[in-house]
Amino acid sequence: MRRAWILALLAAMLAALVLPASAGPTITIGAEDDWAPYSSGPDGHARGFAVDVVREAYALAGVAVHFKALPYSRCMAETRAGRLLACFDAVPNSLIAPHYLWPQQPLFSTHMNIYARAGSPERNLRVRDLEGRTVGVQREYEYGEAFDVNSRIVRHVVDKNEHGFRMLLAGRIDYMAAEARIADALFRSKPAEFAGRFALVGTVATPQVFIAFSKDAPNSRAMLALFNQGYAKLRKSPRYKELQDKWLK
Repeated sequence: MRRAWILALLAAMLAALVLPASAGPTITIGAEDDWAPYSSGPDGHARGFAVDVVREAYALAGVAVHFKALPYSRCMAETRAGRLLACFDAVPNSLIAPHYLWPQQPLFSTHMNIYARAGSPERNLRVRDLEGRTVGVQREYEYGEAFDVNSRIVRHVVDKNEHGFRMLLAGRIDYMAAEARIADALFRSKPAEFAGRFALVGTVATPQVFIAFSKDAPNSRAMLALFNQGYAKLRKSPRYKELQDKWLK
């Protein structure tokens, strides 16, 4: 009897050494489904640079993440309403910043460009040059403070970037606004339709892009603090650069 008790005790001690003391929390975060290479979900599963960054930052804080891939406008709306914990990738301009909680550091920085049809002689356009002109924009996207608050720009809202570029080719709008790598990835993915058909004619902003946290979702402030903790570790490690090399080159 004593021998059996000792064996049971040893087995319990071994299990304590092998298994984690307690399982960490699992959370659900919204991921933009049409922003490759940062975040996309063509098959319903989120993938991309920002997806990996958020996943690995939380892993360093002991949190597992499930991603819900959905259109950006819906992702941000559900986050603002408290139905999602957070959403990415967002630019905190003055129109949206008060409605969300924001991390200490951005996920990345980028260029918001303006495109015209190939052959356009225009170059180095700025926001004021777009006043009175029709510019395609993706629904609920941010393109930098000066662009976003300028009411003199005639915006034509589309649900996907490719729809806007098709409108530009058809001459239905003057310009299309798009993030630099997003546009490049789109052109590469549809070479027969888009390759060589557009000219980069200006950059309206070089914003920092963040994950936006809900003010009303349960435990959002605690989860934001854990993200800050894990992300700080990730940015100091070689892994962040490895993810950049994997997705952004």
